[in-house]
Amino acid sequence: AVEVQRAYAQALLVDRKALEGFQEANDALMATQTLKAAYRTDVEPILAMARLRTGGAIDPVAAYREAGYRAKVAAERPAVASGGGGIV
Repeated sequence: AVEVQRAYAQALLVDRKALEGFQEANDALMATQTLKAAYRTDVEPILAMARLRTGGAIDPVAAYREAGYRAKVAAERPAVASGGGGIV
């Protein structure tokens, strides 16, 4: 989901008017440069602020690790007796 949000934010940064002009003029090089300018932009601060404003964690991975969820679930998971390689 984070990568989809990142791509969406970058797509919003595309200079549509300039891109349309370059496409109309058949200037593939400048059209590509216009797209690359938007997609090279670091949108992480924008995404962090959006997560904060919606009540989410600024850094979801750090929040996940800090919560200790993985260790808790691993402790609750029943032990599985392995009888072989898993292939029947």
